[in-house]
Amino acid sequence: MSFRQKIFLILGASQLLLVLILAITFIQMIDQVKNEPQDKRALDRSLEFRKELKHKEEVIRLLLKEIERNQKTLSILENGLGNRGILQNNLEYIKGIMTQYGLSIFEIHDKTGHVYFRFHRPADYGDDKSGQKIVQEALQGRIASTLEIGHSGLGLRVTAPLKNGGIMMVGQVVDDKFIQTITGSEDVHLAIYEKEKLISFSDTVISKYLGDKKPKDLSGNSRFTLNGRHYYLTQVPYENQGLSNLKLDFVLLLDETELYESTRNLWLYCGLIAFVVFGGILFASYRFSRDIIDAVKALNFAMQNPNEDESKIVDLNRSDELGEMAEVFIEMKKDLLDHQMFLEKKVEEKTKELQETLDDLRALKEKQDGDYYLTSLLLRPLATTKYESPNTKISGILRQKKTFVFRKREADIGGDLVSISEITLYGKKYLSIMNSDAMGKSIQGAGGALVMGTVFKAIVTRTQLSRSNQKKTPEKWLKDCYTELQNVFVTFDGTMLVSALLCLLDEETGALYSINAEHPNMVLYRDAKAGFLDSDFPIRKLGFSENTTEPLVRVDKLEAGDKIFLGSDGRDDILLYDPNSSEPVMNEDENLFLRFVELSGGNLEDLERLISAAGEISDDLSLLSIGYKEVEVSSSRAKVISEEYNRLLQIGIKEYKKGNTEKTKEVFAQALTIDDSDPALYKQMARICINAKEFEEGAKYSEAYLSKIPFDNEYIFYLSYCLRKTKDYWRSLEFAEKLRSREPENIRNLKHLVALYRLTGNRMKFRATMSVLKLILADSDPKANNSSEPALV
Repeated sequence: MSFRQKIFLILGASQLLLVLILAITFIQMIDQVKNEPQDKRALDRSLEFRKELKHKEEVIRLLLKEIERNQKTLSILENGLGNRGILQNNLEYIKGIMTQYGLSIFEIHDKTGHVYFRFHRPADYGDDKSGQKIVQEALQGRIASTLEIGHSGLGLRVTAPLKNGGIMMVGQVVDDKFIQTITGSEDVHLAIYEKEKLISFSDTVISKYLGDKKPKDLSGNSRFTLNGRHYYLTQVPYENQGLSNLKLDFVLLLDETELYESTRNLWLYCGLIAFVVFGGILFASYRFSRDIIDAVKALNFAMQNPNEDESKIVDLNRSDELGEMAEVFIEMKKDLLDHQMFLEKKVEEKTKELQETLDDLRALKEKQDGDYYLTSLLLRPLATTKYESPNTKISGILRQKKTFVFRKREADIGGDLVSISEITLYGKKYLSIMNSDAMGKSIQGAGGALVMGTVFKAIVTRTQLSRSNQKKTPEKWLKDCYTELQNVFVTFDGTMLVSALLCLLDEETGALYSINAEHPNMVLYRDAKAGFLDSDFPIRKLGFSENTTEPLVRVDKLEAGDKIFLGSDGRDDILLYDPNSSEPVMNEDENLFLRFVELSGGNLEDLERLISAAGEISDDLSLLSIGYKEVEVSSSRAKVISEEYNRLLQIGIKEYKKGNTEKTKEVFAQALTIDDSDPALYKQMARICINAKEFEEGAKYSEAYLSKIPFDNEYIFYLSYCLRKTKDYWRSLEFAEKLRSREPENIRNLKHLVALYRLTGNRMKFRATMSVLKLILADSDPKANNSSEPALV
């Protein structure tokens, strides 16, 4: 379809739509103009009917007054009530009165309301009309009128009383003559219905049209053609205004042949005018489109033939939009020619610019990867993932999220770090284990890991080289380590936060000491079941300025065959792919890692494969597996308990039951010289000595017992108490603080600490501990035994 055809189609369709809208509007306006006067004529006929009835009623009432004044007529009616002969003899006289007043009904009723004589039908009498309201009104001496249907049809009836007790009824039947007087014109035809029944009509035209039709069968306001004439049919309900209870409906046929002819001529004139206007618009559109299309064709030819002289093709003198397009085309043509001439040179310049930019990017990338590689080299000596001894086997995995290649060397960098070292505390070997996750990925996380690894390595090295630093309990060492790390990271003012898990493992007893700074919880794998070792008092990440100064040290006992798993939050930050969803979903189930540990059977390599197979790991991943006594180490020689040792134990138990504590101590001391491996014997000796207030001996045996069973918090308190009694306040304070690290709300130990701080002159800690104690006592049960004295039995 050409451009010209499209313009014609758009203009023609729009004009036709406009003509159609105008025609529909014009039809509605003409119908409205035609209907309103016709409905008005119909309503006027209804009002004329009511006026005519009112006039007839006034005429009849005037007749009744005339009869009352006419003695002859009154005498005939009153005397004839008892003698029909008189009425029959004066029949012509009464009919003359009826003709004079246009009456069609004249009846005489007796006192009971029965018809005594009808002047309009002398042979018909005797029927009972006492039930009619107008008859009852007349019998009571009042004149009454109504519009009702009787034997003569629809008519206006008026009743009046006679002096001898009878009544007379006169009226006018609503027949075709009566209705014709109402219509007043041959082009108006009227029919009256009462309860869907045709009771009267004006002429045969409407009678033939209606036939047996009822008002409900007729369409409301409609037009039709009958016998070559055009009619308008309408219905008007009659408002009787109290004259009758009848519900009448008027159906009118209005002859509007002349109006139809006038309307048709109007339509012809309007159609002719619309045709002329439509043709004029199309002609103007043709001229307008021809001018536009010629200009567009010329511009199109000039664009397809750029070598031609455009001044001979395009009209450059046009001042409209097409002229502006021509000017733009000429400018574009000049620019294209310029570009064509210098295109090769510009391509070379642009290529050179892109190459220089690419070289700059490569240099920056090389420098950045060099920085990454140097940082990864700095992190390598700080990370330890392997350790093995007769009792313990530790293996780890460290996978950073950011990977890169620097001079054909593949490396990775991130914020996760794992470190394993051996330290000695009070002459006993411990394994220091650290797993941390610095905030941020890539170089930011690596910076945090570098600081964390350097400070932790310095703490461990200082402990390994300094005897004074080795004189600490595991709890004290962990608290000091945490405090030093916190003080370092808090200087970064919240821009470098690190979650960390600091642990000490006693390989001899299986005691695992730990401080958790908002790091994922450790997982214990025992008897093919995995579960979290939940932190009782979780601490916020290292670097928060509002962190606690008294971190909780958790102590767990490892049994032979146990495995402990440590890991960063990369073990949980897995993007899971759902086949029913187009977008991956971040894992929010922390128990998923427990299921992976169980499925892997505690094998670290299988555990890593399960995590990787579950989805995409979205963070740095570090895992550490600590296996404790997975293989039983056979003793070089079977331990043999001598009969002398058993005999001494039996003697000691009997003496203890007798209450002979001195003899019991003597016997148990001899047993310990034979075999000192039973911690229960040390515990019993400590109990006996403390009850006997031999605090120095009690401290010695309590310390020997705790070296074998370090989990007994009760005996840590007993040991500290005994040392206080022997005035070894500093060592007593050391063990009291050890207990506080495990049980920070132990009231008995807090009271004990208050006393020690007072004895050692440490006023600052005395006040701080006293404030904590008061807060705890305010919330505790007052009936509870909160004494600072040991209660041994």
